[in-house]
Amino acid sequence: MSKSILALAAVLLLPAATPALAQDDEDYYAYPYILSYHPFRVQIEGGRTITEGPQIRYLDNGPNLGLGFTWQPLSHLPLAFRVDGMYEKFEMRPPLLAQAAAYFGTRVDEGSSKMWGGDIDAELDFPVGVGARLYLLGGGGWYDQQNSYRQLAFVNGQTCDLLGCANGVSQASSLVARITTGMRFEKNAGVGVEIAISDRASFFVDARYMRFSSSATGRDFIPIRFGVRY
Repeated sequence: MSKSILALAAVLLLPAATPALAQDDEDYYAYPYILSYHPFRVQIEGGRTITEGPQIRYLDNGPNLGLGFTWQPLSHLPLAFRVDGMYEKFEMRPPLLAQAAAYFGTRVDEGSSKMWGGDIDAELDFPVGVGARLYLLGGGGWYDQQNSYRQLAFVNGQTCDLLGCANGVSQASSLVARITTGMRFEKNAGVGVEIAISDRASFFVDARYMRFSSSATGRDFIPIRFGVRY
């Protein structure tokens, strides 16, 4: 596992570990709210996805959005099952645009990569007080990826983009190609922190290391997500 995910894990663990050290004997740290048991919870999440491995050369980091639910069958067992759907978007970097230009035999000025799919993970909770807990995640999922390659227009020698041209002439860029890979399997593992913010809701932040092994070089991503559970 890369140094990035280890550093992220340390950042996530520190805020929740500090209250645990402040406990006096068996007394919990005084939180304003309690993480009460609910068998089914819904989560809304979003954040930033960091590209890892070979993807650093080809894709910028990009935003992510997600929606899911968590099922914890038994109140006394700190094991839950979590389902998350996620959408991500990345802008392409020059080396990938150059490869696309050579492949399509034409100029490629910009491009984007979109990913959407879902994960099924096991979540193991570690309470650090009545109002906070750490958790570990692990599982897999399936994601589709759509790559779009575009060519900027030129009017009277001026470059135009989606917003128009410098001389005021309105002209959009043209699509060179759009390729969808189809659903691909990925595996992931991560760590997170959850803190109660009301009698029912909680705030969480987590980071996962996602790996797609369907290609020769592999594709690695680290989604960092902030969210609310109800």
